[in-house]
Amino acid sequence: MDHTDADNVKPTEECNKVHNVDESDILVGKLFSSRDQAWYFYKEFAREHGFSARRGTTRLDMEGNVKTQEFCCSKEGFRVSKVNTVDRQRAHTPITRTGCKARIVVTTTNTNDQWVISKSYQKHNHALCTPAMTPFMRSNRDVSKVDIDEATTLKEVGVGTSQVMNYLTQQAGGYHNVGFTHKDLYNALQRGKAKEIVDGDVNALIAYFDYKKHDDPGFFVTYSVDESGALHNLIWAMQRAIKSVIPNAKHILCSWHISRNAQANIGDPKFTAAFSKCMVSWWTTDEFDIQWRSVVSEFNVEKHP
Repeated sequence: MDHTDADNVKPTEECNKVHNVDESDILVGKLFSSRDQAWYFYKEFAREHGFSARRGTTRLDMEGNVKTQEFCCSKEGFRVSKVNTVDRQRAHTPITRTGCKARIVVTTTNTNDQWVISKSYQKHNHALCTPAMTPFMRSNRDVSKVDIDEATTLKEVGVGTSQVMNYLTQQAGGYHNVGFTHKDLYNALQRGKAKEIVDGDVNALIAYFDYKKHDDPGFFVTYSVDESGALHNLIWAMQRAIKSVIPNAKHILCSWHISRNAQANIGDPKFTAAFSKCMVSWWTTDEFDIQWRSVVSEFNVEKHP
């Protein structure tokens, strides 16, 4: 099996031997000092039991504070169908969602900022990974800063990513110990390059904005969000530069672009109309929350990513 496909493991006799017991009663009531601690606990629990975990639904109270957090099996829900996929040239990615219900829900206790597991269900509707494959599941993979720094140094002297991966694997004592895949390493190195570009853009933009602020105190900048990754980086650089030079500046999102994105992602004109009504109506925060929850429920998009 390809190590990068551990989250799409197929049922086999060996996989089914991995215990799939319901430990709900044991988990309910367990306390944590923070939400992050609860997440790390469930990630390790998932690793021990042969599945991958991810963060699920977050619910807020009326003040906007997180009240409950769901951590679930990575196979929870179903993949959303995308429009215009018939003529696509790239192959479809494997379907890894099975509607699995395994999860825990942690709730704030309002006592010493503690969190408690209030609900738990640990029966899966899919095969679990064998211990040999658990290191390659998505929630168990991570490229450490030490590995990134070492890989970057090797890349700077002309060593290819594949050779770098082989070197780090040998250092760790094998693929099962290195903690990430070739693709994970490649993505981490690309993010590092993108950050260097953004930081360079920020410095250039700060100099420009400083000049414009003294030349014309009333100047303003307009920009819109596109689907281009390069433009996203530039926008991020602009936001940081503006915050540095003009800390009191207000960033306003374009309603036309937001509506276009809503239509592109949901693909239902009726939803777009209801969405736009929520966006432009003059409602109080409470009134908006009621209307928005109604729209989300009416169009059944609670689980839409």
